[in-house]
Amino acid sequence: MKIVMLVPYFYPHTGGTEKYVKDLSTALVLKGHEVTVISNNIPRGKNAPKEEMAPEGFKIIRLDAVNMFSYLPVSFQFNLKMLEEYDLVHVHVPAFSFLRSVAGKIKQPLVVTYHCDVTISEKYFGIPIPKFLVPVFEEISNSYARTFLPKADAIITTTETYASTSPVMKNIPHHVVPIGIFHDKIDEIQKKINLTPDKKNSKQILFLGRLAGNKGCDYLVEAMPEILKGFPDTKLIICGDGEEKTHIVDLIKKFGIERSIEFLGTATFEKLVELYYTSIAYIFPSINRLEAFGIVQLEAMANYTAVIASDIPGPNAVMSPGETGMLVPKQDPAALAAAIKEILANPEKAKEMGRKGRELVEKKYDWSVIGDIVLNIYKQAAQKKAG
Repeated sequence: MKIVMLVPYFYPHTGGTEKYVKDLSTALVLKGHEVTVISNNIPRGKNAPKEEMAPEGFKIIRLDAVNMFSYLPVSFQFNLKMLEEYDLVHVHVPAFSFLRSVAGKIKQPLVVTYHCDVTISEKYFGIPIPKFLVPVFEEISNSYARTFLPKADAIITTTETYASTSPVMKNIPHHVVPIGIFHDKIDEIQKKINLTPDKKNSKQILFLGRLAGNKGCDYLVEAMPEILKGFPDTKLIICGDGEEKTHIVDLIKKFGIERSIEFLGTATFEKLVELYYTSIAYIFPSINRLEAFGIVQLEAMANYTAVIASDIPGPNAVMSPGETGMLVPKQDPAALAAAIKEILANPEKAKEMGRKGRELVEKKYDWSVIGDIVLNIYKQAAQKKAG
């Protein structure tokens, strides 16, 4: 089968959707299918080639585009003739420009992965967004999505807890297919850098992600003074960068906890594996619906690490609460501190959670298994289109 993925952003632009598309494309190539990813060439300053073959075996086509309003890529190069040679079109939203361009206009089966609702973060660069603006912008986007999504032959979402609470997806038929992980690649790195169970640091916790308002890193920092009262040797590693970094640094200085927090910025995948593996827990304090799954949870569990995550739709369906980690109320530094202190006080329990997390990854989140599920949805979409 010749499959084309249409995705608003792709590498060198980084994010959860980009990784999903890359890994799904890789899984399909490994199963003998031909995959092309068409995206927008953003950020332009990265000077990525207009066309190339990825090392994983799929083709990438990047269109000239500009980035409007932070997350609205606009390109005038895309046209339907580019899709003529493909058997199936798989669109990833948001943003919705590709879906608008193809919905109801192509002869091939159309499959859509709905990654998340468009959600306006509560703040930007630490500055609160006026609350009256949020529902206006969100409803405009939701209405747009509800117009075009029903024209697809199949829609995929990654968790039911997210879909059932989505103002867009709750009334639209869909398939629930989780995101996967290539844990064998992680195993190779663990072996290469000699990561063994004795390397687990019972005093180290990890935040890894973009420093943006929706990621909730500031709530984790606010929890640290309480954590340090009982466990003064705790070290928080913050790995990532973004527009909220200045605000987070200011919070750290305000609390006088600079010695307990280490910033690493962006890191290689090998370094990320080391950080996941050596930490006693991975902290995932995201606060809103821009976080619809959390691939980082899979990465942590694949590295035998317990997860402490916000109890929000989507992320709360990835791990097994009480077995592979803990859920806490969002935007609640006190609850976050209590959960982290419980982990720090019981490192053997945390390690057991990490082992069970690894078992869950192998059983439920293997890309080979998930690739077969997606191919079956492709088959159903083709039958619907033909019928």
